[in-house]
Amino acid sequence: MKILMLTWNYPPTVGGIEQVAFHTASGLRARGHRVDVIAAALPPGVADPAPDIMRARRPGIPSFLLHALRSGLRRIRVDRPDIMLCPSLTSAPSAWLLHLVTRVPYAIQIHGSDILVPRALYQWAIRPLLRGACRLFTNSRNTADLLERRGYRTERIRVVCPGVTPPPPPSARPSEATMDLLARTAGRPTLVTVGRLIKRKGIREFIDEVLPLLAARFPGILYLVVGGEAKASLIHHERILDQLQEAIRRGGHEDRALILGRLSDADLEQVYRRADVFVLPCRDDPHDVEGFGIVILEAALHGVPSVATRCGGIPDAIADQHTGVLVPAGDAAAMADAIGDVLCDPARRRQLGDQARQRTLTEFTWDAIAARYEEALRLACAERR
Repeated sequence: MKILMLTWNYPPTVGGIEQVAFHTASGLRARGHRVDVIAAALPPGVADPAPDIMRARRPGIPSFLLHALRSGLRRIRVDRPDIMLCPSLTSAPSAWLLHLVTRVPYAIQIHGSDILVPRALYQWAIRPLLRGACRLFTNSRNTADLLERRGYRTERIRVVCPGVTPPPPPSARPSEATMDLLARTAGRPTLVTVGRLIKRKGIREFIDEVLPLLAARFPGILYLVVGGEAKASLIHHERILDQLQEAIRRGGHEDRALILGRLSDADLEQVYRRADVFVLPCRDDPHDVEGFGIVILEAALHGVPSVATRCGGIPDAIADQHTGVLVPAGDAAAMADAIGDVLCDPARRRQLGDQARQRTLTEFTWDAIAARYEEALRLACAERR
């Protein structure tokens, strides 16, 4: 197949959708397909590691959409693709217009929160984009249900979860600060959360409501939070770092809850090695859903089991009682009990971690995910002939 990808999100900028876009393109190329990529401009001073990417010259969404429209039209006239692929809704307006002019079909990858923005104008604007797509790829069964409840045809929806790639050995050494922290806290039962600091992750509620229960049972408990605020997000504008620090001070958790910020790959590797349990205490927010929970798979690659809330697409990432434990969202006691039970049973913890790693390597490698995209895209192209 010849595939034209139009994407606002693409490395070297950092984010989950960026990784989905990159690995989808790379995986399809590895399976013998041609994938041309039209992408947004890079921030000033950032070098492009892939010079064959057709980049917009100016920053901003309007500039990108115009660039995608012009470059896409040129590409279609020179070497007509079989299908266009949008890794997010942001690039769908250009694909929709190109489809109207050229009749080349397009597909969109949907992530959950992108269809829940509670603004009437936004919902009005995305409706024709979603209805015009020949395929809507969702990252979880939950995201597919959201589309179906909005009236989009089930036969056009395909669930394809994100994948992960086993990380290579870090090319750099971990920082002295991280190694010193881990040395000073050695021997303590350690919980880890990795991700953007946004409200739906439920980190503040975890510190306020769950950590005191765990501290009473495990006086030496340590909770490490890795990640920064979502400053570049188009959807999340909240700034909650100060709220998290205040929650730590209010609860007297200065020695047991540490916000580490963004870490290098080498530092994060060391944190995962230290982790006993990965925690994803997401809130059940009808306007901002956890689409899947790829960090759960990243923890699983390190043999770390997860305890997480049963909301959004998280149940697709955790096989309950087999690779981790799911608890009801908002139930602090259930979360504390589940974490405590895993911490108290080292044999079970190792078994959950081993099974999590094996399932991830079997079902969620990017080669396996690319094969699912390949099958669905081939079928979509055949339907258009």
